[in-house]
Amino acid sequence: MSAYVREIKISPAIPPPNSVTAPVIDTLIFDFDGIIIDTETPDFDTWQEVFHSHGVELERDWWTRFIGGSSRRMDVCALLEELTGRKFDRDSLMRERRQRYIEVIESNPVLPGVVEYIHEAKRLGLKLAVASSSNHAWVDGHLESRGLRHHFDSVKCSDDVAMVKPDPELYLLTASTLGTVPGNTLVLEDSANGVTAAKDAGAFCVAVPNPMTNDLPLDRADVRLNALSDIPLTDLLAKANGS
Repeated sequence: MSAYVREIKISPAIPPPNSVTAPVIDTLIFDFDGIIIDTETPDFDTWQEVFHSHGVELERDWWTRFIGGSSRRMDVCALLEELTGRKFDRDSLMRERRQRYIEVIESNPVLPGVVEYIHEAKRLGLKLAVASSSNHAWVDGHLESRGLRHHFDSVKCSDDVAMVKPDPELYLLTASTLGTVPGNTLVLEDSANGVTAAKDAGAFCVAVPNPMTNDLPLDRADVRLNALSDIPLTDLLAKANGS
């Protein structure tokens, strides 16, 4: 008696039509101002000193609209002249204020948790990047002076794009440069403009506001922290990867 044996082919598992596959994060992207160093609080404070010296107030609500985006839209001198009814030597005013600002920034430490996240990301084999609306001279200079620049596989700044945050171009370019897609990136941001850029690019975004951005609408962020030191990077990755 002959036996008839039917060949059975086993097909790979196919997810249900409406299922969503969780991303696998392969890249960690830092904003610079307000995430790696708090440059934003001293920026406001040193301008506030100037305004107070002329008997007027620089309103936080006016200032915070520009955080994380292009400073080219901000005309602080025009505001000062409007409030005081006086004309100033703008070049001299800005030069003196800038000198004071740089003095403060140079003494500011790297923010809590940043170095630990960098080391943990490298241990895990993640790509590392910075995406900033500031220019390369500013970002690279501060990274170099603090011994951090060599850790990053890519640094993209306003010099590299046509549009800065809240436009997503910086995050799209960073992902493309590193050979990944935005959906596989975890972004650390502190501002509403930055969160908007990251989410519009398709990234998983963690908001870590500083004193200047704490009251801004950051609701689009996937996670909000008080500081990077609040939670290990591995826990954030688990959330981003849907674990």
